[in-house]
Amino acid sequence: MRHSIILLLIGAVFLGVNLGWWPGVMNLLATWWPLILIAVGISGLIRHKENRTCRHPHHQGEQQ
Repeated sequence: MRHSIILLLIGAVFLGVNLGWWPGVMNLLATWWPLILIAVGISGLIRHKENRTCRHPHHQGEQQ
């Protein structure tokens, strides 16, 4: 579900740029896309680490 929303937002941005609604967006993306990829990667790593932590009350802090 989340991936679908991300794809819809990306499509909306490209459509808006093509229609002239946000002329500067592509310049920002062209400059900052590496930082965006790094932020998404770090977010995924943090989320993955949090999901691996056991939430059972008798095993707090242990890894699965």
